[in-house]
Amino acid sequence: MGKYLNAELYKVCHRKYPLGFLGVILGLITLVLVLLWQNAGPGADFAFMAGVLSMMLSAGLYLVVAVCDMVFSDQYKYNTLKNEVSYGLPRARIYLGKLLSTIIVAVALCAVIVAFYLGLNLVLFPLGAGVDAALETLGQALLVAFPLWLGGLGLFHMLLFVMRGSTAASIVYVVLVAVLGGGTLDLFVLFMPKLEPVVRVVKTCLLTTPFDRLITGNTNGLIAYAWILGLAWLAGSTVVGLIAFRKREIS
Repeated sequence: MGKYLNAELYKVCHRKYPLGFLGVILGLITLVLVLLWQNAGPGADFAFMAGVLSMMLSAGLYLVVAVCDMVFSDQYKYNTLKNEVSYGLPRARIYLGKLLSTIIVAVALCAVIVAFYLGLNLVLFPLGAGVDAALETLGQALLVAFPLWLGGLGLFHMLLFVMRGSTAASIVYVVLVAVLGGGTLDLFVLFMPKLEPVVRVVKTCLLTTPFDRLITGNTNGLIAYAWILGLAWLAGSTVVGLIAFRKREIS
């Protein structure tokens, strides 16, 4: 597994896509923060901007699509996945090696993006009052977000192996995360009140629900809930992905 993992990370590091993606994200952050700095009111300070980041962490559920694609990278288009299977590599090693590579890349990108955001805010905005409290809140928010990102990553990674193309996998993933995580389920309750108990259970299992609670300030037991939920999605999707990949004909 170690050699395979090193090989996957080596391929990622020698592609232009990851650095280009990171450059675009950092560029957008710079543009937004500079515009906010130029039009900042008296309440805009480092503590306030750290709080803003805490409310935006759900975007990481969508960024995992790009991160997974950095590692998977057109496996079907260039038949590299078929070549790995034909070469005799165990399918579990292929699946888990790419998954671990994606997690490592995701953690590295997350660390760079968060550090860049905070560092640029430190340069542009005054510290203000309540910096310690704001950073503590951000730390707790990251502890909530991180396992949920892992759950989303595991889900999309599974879809890439189960479905025959990254486009279809991306569409299914976004529908599962965005549509079910929005107000769609509440519409069912509005028109069919008897479904409320079912919808309540489903919403409890959605990766977006802890983010909703984070925004509303309902944080009692939220970190434990997020870790249980995120790791359950990661483990469950990994099991399903491994079983499906072992049974698939790769062509």
